[in-house]
Amino acid sequence: MSKKVTLVDSGQDFQEFICDDAGKIIKVLPDTENSVWLGSYLPANDIQLMQEGKYCAIRRSDSSSYGYLRHKIEKIEEI
Repeated sequence: MSKKVTLVDSGQDFQEFICDDAGKIIKVLPDTENSVWLGSYLPANDIQLMQEGKYCAIRRSDSSSYGYLRHKIEKIEEI
């Protein structure tokens, strides 16, 4: 099942990530940032890292460790 992660709007060009079961980002909304975040990973199944109100952890596809965006998670939904 896919997840939609909505970020708090703090002026960034992207607002939502859609990721697959493994946490791989398969869609970014709005579409203006697709080339940057598409294929990166969210720790979708880690309830310690993925919590509403916390900064969004993310891992680039060419990296082995997670970093954090400067944007907090507003909502996490199963879709």
